[in-house]
Amino acid sequence: MFSLPRLPRQVVLILLLQFTNSLGVSALVPMMSFFIVEGLNAEPWQIGLYTGLVMPLTLAVNRWAGERLDNNVPVKRLLVISVLAYVILSALLTQITSLLMLLVLIAPLMSLSNMGAGVVFTFGRLYAEQQEMDVARVNSWLRMMVSLAWMIGPAISFSIVAKFGFVSAFLSAFGIGVVYLVLWHVVVPAGFRSTRERRQTAGRQPINWGLQIAGLTCLGFVITNSLFVSAMPLFFVRETGLPGATPGLSLSVKCLVEVFVIFGSVRLAERIGTRQVLMLAACLAAISMVLFAQVTALWQALAIAILEGTYYGLFAGVAISFVQSYAVDRPGRATAVYMNSLFLGGMIGSVSMGFIASVTSFQTVLYTAAFSAAAALFVLVATFKVQPKTVEDSV
Repeated sequence: MFSLPRLPRQVVLILLLQFTNSLGVSALVPMMSFFIVEGLNAEPWQIGLYTGLVMPLTLAVNRWAGERLDNNVPVKRLLVISVLAYVILSALLTQITSLLMLLVLIAPLMSLSNMGAGVVFTFGRLYAEQQEMDVARVNSWLRMMVSLAWMIGPAISFSIVAKFGFVSAFLSAFGIGVVYLVLWHVVVPAGFRSTRERRQTAGRQPINWGLQIAGLTCLGFVITNSLFVSAMPLFFVRETGLPGATPGLSLSVKCLVEVFVIFGSVRLAERIGTRQVLMLAACLAAISMVLFAQVTALWQALAIAILEGTYYGLFAGVAISFVQSYAVDRPGRATAVYMNSLFLGGMIGSVSMGFIASVTSFQTVLYTAAFSAAAALFVLVATFKVQPKTVEDSV
């Protein structure tokens, strides 16, 4: 069904590299706020100090890495920075005893670790181009690896914390980091880099408005998802009175559907167009958020989760190819824009959720999530004539 065994060996290894990277990140990132409050005995508001430091550093590092890749810096040389940062930070976390240590030592390393996914995405695209493979399909497979890892990593990490404590969870993350380091050494050829010649321009380069619009569209989708994921547990249990298992069951259904839809998204895009797939995803996102706000029974939540998984699978399957299509001569920068939209959207959604829920209700957060999806749809429709450039147009 998944057809992965028929892929070339190197592609399978790149997919495994992305899976391991995402598994490691997903084992730590969701747990950090819990560790700050429960492990370091800090106040909940102090989570914002850590997030407020990691996020801008991550955005800057992603952009820096994208520029280096577009300037023909070897992938292996850049990726090892992320790999070593992850290995070191997971080891250091076993010794962290104060919030200050976390901010000074861990936050910078976490930002460097976060750039790994974008580097591997660019690596996969460059390899697909050089081997004359279907780039959109390779992108969708890479994105599916991220989804699979995030289905596994947080659950395992929190389970280990519950049974054995934070140190054991961090040691497990360190073990993933060692595997990540071995795969980096085996999978990435020493001299592999972009082979495309960069055009020479005098002075400052003009703004690529198409790329910015594509990134803005992704931002709308990610804010929708972040708002919902942040508010969903409390909305289902506290405001709606559903069983405590509802959030977990809903998320499991969503993730399962998402993985299957990612595969089909590329075929659908080939038939109706990538932008049209994103427009469909935006419509489904807005509808699912509004329907979630009306839920009164467990079966309703699980049924709508299928719709949610469909919209997010469509988005996840084609979004990175959509963004990259607006900078075919600069895949590193395009991938950085895509990754930064994920990080920035996640931060905006999680932070604003608290403010919205405090002033109104968690149900209002879901309506806001629907509005964000509608905004993404508006951008897609309003910029319909802004089409990607071909490689020939960009050189």
